[in-house]
Amino acid sequence: MKKRYIIIITLLAAVLLTSFVVGGSRVLSSSLDDIKDQIGDKGDRKDDLADEIAAVNSKIASRQEELEALTEKYTRMLKEKQRNADELQAQIDDLEDMYESILSLQKVIEDTQAEYDEALALFYKRAAVTSRYSGYSALKLFTEAKSIFTYTDLTRLVSNMLECDKAEMERLVLMKKDLETKKAMAEAMTVDMEAAIAEKEAIIEKIRQNQEILEEDMIASRSAIEALEVQESQLEQESEKLTREIKALRAEYDRILEEQRRQKEEEERRAREEAERARQEELNSRVPEDESKMVFPAVKGRRISSPYGWRIHPIYKTRKFHNGIDIAADEGTDIVAALSGTVTKAEWNDSYGWYVLIYHGDGMTTLYGHCSKLLVKKGDYVDRGQRIALVGSTGVSTGPHLHFEIRIDGETRDPMDYLPDVFN
Repeated sequence: MKKRYIIIITLLAAVLLTSFVVGGSRVLSSSLDDIKDQIGDKGDRKDDLADEIAAVNSKIASRQEELEALTEKYTRMLKEKQRNADELQAQIDDLEDMYESILSLQKVIEDTQAEYDEALALFYKRAAVTSRYSGYSALKLFTEAKSIFTYTDLTRLVSNMLECDKAEMERLVLMKKDLETKKAMAEAMTVDMEAAIAEKEAIIEKIRQNQEILEEDMIASRSAIEALEVQESQLEQESEKLTREIKALRAEYDRILEEQRRQKEEEERRAREEAERARQEELNSRVPEDESKMVFPAVKGRRISSPYGWRIHPIYKTRKFHNGIDIAADEGTDIVAALSGTVTKAEWNDSYGWYVLIYHGDGMTTLYGHCSKLLVKKGDYVDRGQRIALVGSTGVSTGPHLHFEIRIDGETRDPMDYLPDVFN
């Protein structure tokens, strides 16, 4: 009677649970539809932003090419300006050298002129003295001489004066020719300098004009560059703005997807929990009230994938004795203690992986192998049906399952002789 009452309660709970899940699913489905609509709208907006960004990037590339061309022209102009400045300085240096040469030659001409004037004046004085005796004959000199010695001295003096005047005259003629040559050279250099000055002035004027043109071009280039920089800055700001908008849209998109995923997982989790609760209640209704009877250790076990006894090992491919049974189950599902007892081992083994060993008294132990996680430790006392670990595939295993063993006084036994049949 009590058992029938438990079954009726379980069926009523299952009906209520089904109604709750179905109603919740409808509400969630409606919410998911709204989220999908929002994602669609934001996705369309994202595509529009992508097109706008592509257009902006195209404009930036075009403006950048113009900026590079202007920058190259600006660099060429700077080089041309420097070259013209160097030529101007060279011309000025040439003019200064020529001017120094003319000044030096003028100084030589002045010195030569002074020397010539001094020699010419002296020559005129001597010529005046010589002219006094130019009309004297030898007889007159003899009659005026007081003695033979005086006559001889006068004759020699007049002769020497005439010879000196002749030599001085020749020297003065050469000096005059040299002076005239130097004056002609100075005049020619002056003419050349004036021509060079005129030529340099023309070059300087041309350089000045070129500089003005260059400066105008540079100002125009700089203005163009500044305008492009402003344009580039505006485009970058617009690009950054679009990037922020896209990031915000993506974040919103991801948030909506994450919310959808969480809601779906929550729905599935609740459904699993309710289904598991109903199944556990149904299983518990089938378990004898006798606490000495074992409960099935894999709550969500689907089937016995490998029975107790001799078999071909799935990994080693050799015939070996299987000391327990393998119960197929999903990774992470609950493993419960088959009977109450004390945990004697909760550790790692190369073959079993993570496993739990429980002593139940009277020489009986149960082993739970290949766990993904242990929920108890050595020395813990566990009740019959208490969660002790999670299903996994650690150690020597080909997939998620529970390896379950029963030993009495160290000897293995077929677990199916002690467990309830939950698959019928």
